[in-house]
Parts: sequence; C-alpha cells; structure tokens
Amino acid sequence: MPTKVELGKRIREERLRQALTLKDVQSRSGISATHISQIERGITWPTVNVLDKIAKALAKHASFFLEDVELPDVCTMPQPGSPLVLSENPRLVLQPLTTGIPGGRLHFYMLVAHPGGEGFPYTHFHEGDECGYVLSGKLEVKVGEEVYKLEPGDAIHFNGTKPHGIRNIGTEVSQSVWAAFSLGL
Repeated sequence: MPTKVELGKRIREERLRQALTLKDVQSRSGISATHISQIERGITWPTVNVLDKIAKALAKHASFFLEDVELPDVCTMPQPGSPLVLSENPRLVLQPLTTGIPGGRLHFYMLVAHPGGEGFPYTHFHEGDECGYVLSGKLEVKVGEEVYKLEPGDAIHFNGTKPHGIRNIGTEVSQSVWAAFSLGL
C-alpha cells in the first residue's frame, strides 16, 4: 500500500501523462480541484469513494493507484500456469490463462474436468457475470435451481450472483474455457 505522498504522486503522474488539468479532473469526477491538489501533494488521504471517482475520471480502476508494484496494462501468458483446485475433488481443476492486469476484473481460465470431477455440492457465487464455452467432453452446469447440459460447441452465460457449480457428466476429460467478470472496487 503506498503512502499518502506516493498515492498522490501516482495520481498526479497519471493526470499529467494524460495532459489533464486539475479542472479537467474536477469536471469529470465532481471532486474539487483544491481537494484533488491536496491529495496529489500528499496532504490528505482520499476516501474510497473519492479515489474511485478520481480513478474513473482518469479512465483507471482505483486499484491502479494502490498496487505496490507497477504492473503492465497488457498481460499475456503463453502457457497455462499452475492449476488451481476448484473443489476438494482434484479431478476438477482451473488453469489460469492470464495473470491479469492492475485493477482487472476479468478472470480467464481453462477448466479441466475429469470423469467424476464435480463442483457439486460445492457451489459458489460472486458479483458479476460468468460465461463458458465447452471445447471437449460433456458438462453439467447448475445455476440456481436450473441444470444445463453442455457439449462441445455449447456456451453458457449467467449472473454470478446465483449459486453455481459444474460437473463432468461424460466418460472423457472435458475442457472448457471460462471468463468471469467481477464487479466492485
């Protein structure tokens, strides 16, 4: 977490990089130029709400200014990283396809579900959308009380606030690509 002075410096550097005046940021954010100047000089901490408004005025996510390490605006990952176990059943694993960007809210991964691999009764929910596309095998996706059977070429898109889970209902390994978009600061 940056200090007050470091946070202010990051905001000022981004504003100047975009060739914006304090008045420009004021008109975009609704935060007074005086208050923005005090934040940039490290005199005061912005509230979460104020930081969010300033960040949006600069077309950034608030976390962009809070990261301890400067991360790139673009991320690639040529080969999937270490798999993450989705449930206690190691036959259902997630492989991240990218490392993510600062303030990024999109999570992109490959789901490999071996026969018998299931996320039921494990279910989870989160703010935002989720979608998946089946490359091989057969999956059953439960969203709320509804159950959907998916085969290669099928896709699904749903609201992540509903409890959801996945299981392989076939006899072969299923691979699918998933993206989840999370909301919030």
